[in-house]
Amino acid sequence: MTEKLPLSHQNVLLTRPAHQCGELKRLFEAQDATVFLQPTIEILPPNDWQSVDEAINSISSYDILVFASSNGVRSFFDRAKSLHGTLFSNFVDRIPFMVATGPGTSETLSEYGVREIHTPSESYDAEGIIALLTQQSIAGKRILLVRGSRGRTLLSDQLERLGAVVDQMSVYQSVDLTVPAPEIASLVRCGKIDWITVTSSAIGRSLVRMFGGDLRKTKLASISPITSQTLTDCGFPPTAEATKATLPALIEAVCRFRNQNSEKNNES
Repeated sequence: MTEKLPLSHQNVLLTRPAHQCGELKRLFEAQDATVFLQPTIEILPPNDWQSVDEAINSISSYDILVFASSNGVRSFFDRAKSLHGTLFSNFVDRIPFMVATGPGTSETLSEYGVREIHTPSESYDAEGIIALLTQQSIAGKRILLVRGSRGRTLLSDQLERLGAVVDQMSVYQSVDLTVPAPEIASLVRCGKIDWITVTSSAIGRSLVRMFGGDLRKTKLASISPITSQTLTDCGFPPTAEATKATLPALIEAVCRFRNQNSEKNNES
């Protein structure tokens, strides 16, 4: 008899931008979940590329580049490719020290030919990057933070206090989607979605605006303490939280909750 997987008969709603759902969908389906998609934010190009182009063309003037997300990596390097064409590999080689927030961002950097990537060992967030960079002297170093249109200023503030010269570069816009697909809205409203994944604070806030009180009819799975705090502040504390800010850890958190509940039910 085939062993029942942790997420059998569970309906899971993914809320990342559509182009980013592939891996998370595969991971959930591998645990026998039924997966639905409803993006809550959309990733768009910046309104004006001028400042991005200036940073790309003066890339050698920076000592450290920090990428806060895979979206930032793709937007930045795709733009650099369009500017440098066949000399793109030379552009990549001129970047002396690259930092990725976490494994997903690091993997995206490697797709563009980046060979040496520095990633925090523990916390995949601003605090982790600060811990990583303070292992060396950064006073007087020029640091470029490549990010989206929304996010915390904690990282730049802390690095400037340590004496670094910091430029923040928004290379994409994160725009809220306000209206869910009718069939998804019906599933959430009728309590037929067992889990909704929340992989950033921006997604969490947009999710709350999109579904409101209907979110009390499901369980939220958060990717990090920061995202969990955002959800809690909005009045919807998550049921499960990943131990690390990675997609596999998010799946593990949901499976762990399911397994623990199954054990409790068996005991009773």
